[in-house]
Amino acid sequence: MTNPIRDYAWGSKTAFSELFGWVASASPQAEIWMGSHPADPSRLETGETLTDVPFMVKVLAAEIPLSIQAHPTQEQAQAGFAAEQAAGIPVDAPERTYRDPHHKPELALALTPFIALSGFDDPGAVVGRLTQVQRLIAEGDLAIAVESLCADILRDDYATAVRTALEDPSGLLSVAAEELAMRDTSSLEPVLADTLKRTGASFPGDSSIFVALMLHRVDLSPGEAIYVAPGTLHAYLHGAAVEVQACSDNVLRGGLTSKFIDVNGLLKTMNTAPQNPHIVEPVLTGSGIRRYVTEAKEFQLTQIDFPDVGMEYRTDGAGPMIALCTSGELAAGGISLCAGESAYIADGSSVVLTAENAQLLITQPRSQDPDSVDGDL
Repeated sequence: MTNPIRDYAWGSKTAFSELFGWVASASPQAEIWMGSHPADPSRLETGETLTDVPFMVKVLAAEIPLSIQAHPTQEQAQAGFAAEQAAGIPVDAPERTYRDPHHKPELALALTPFIALSGFDDPGAVVGRLTQVQRLIAEGDLAIAVESLCADILRDDYATAVRTALEDPSGLLSVAAEELAMRDTSSLEPVLADTLKRTGASFPGDSSIFVALMLHRVDLSPGEAIYVAPGTLHAYLHGAAVEVQACSDNVLRGGLTSKFIDVNGLLKTMNTAPQNPHIVEPVLTGSGIRRYVTEAKEFQLTQIDFPDVGMEYRTDGAGPMIALCTSGELAAGGISLCAGESAYIADGSSVVLTAENAQLLITQPRSQDPDSVDGDL
């Protein structure tokens, strides 16, 4: 497969080089897209465009934070897409939110140490962080502005707190964010200080930094994964990961971005109830085989490590599948895959994959029996 690479400002010039041995890029490379989304589909060796794959696979490389965002449910996506179509908003317009009529559940599997924010933390924890920030600022009106956010959070009114942080009607939270970017944060809890450093350095004076502080922080090691359900407010701060998702590009942004933010649309979409991050524990289906399964029917992800699995691995045809080599070199159906390369396996096709020392990720629709321990996909 030939896959498009998206160059976004938050990407990295060196991550794909370090992961896959590619030549370093002159500009930030953010996402490798694998799938059939009409905005940028993959192409097969035959020259054909890939079609009708219900999921997308991406390799993300975040040098600086991605935007805070949430994705719609299926019903919200269908209604939003229809409304924007009826309004005549071009699909590629900056103010367009719904670029297709599909929901976007997603799974992120860390390839390097990977920092994520996901879901609203409980009020006590959020207020604790905001109180530390308030003390660090220690200035009248600015401290009062942060205190007002605390009051909203203690009432479990995350919607109002988010709206205030994003719209900042008084302008004081933006000034507070700018002050934080210049303050010595060594007196803060280390994780809080690191979050402020990463967000403030890239977005100084951005009041949405306070939205970031309302979310759980999750530090993933390579091989660990997190699932983000539709409606979950989240952001990825740093690192490389493979992201598997339904075939959609619908994003409602909530800060840490220069792109369009539809505050009302975001508030209608996001889940404002505190929720723990959904860490996905893999199911061991055999030696060298780890399967990551979620509620999303569009995909499941299987990691295959050679030689732990042996010298061969045979797929069972339950596709369509996208096979991505993340390290080493593999042979698959007469072709070779090096790190960073991928292949499409059509539904019903059985392919023997061979390698001496390699790692492979296979994405396919979720099986009817995700806990099956049969050694095949």
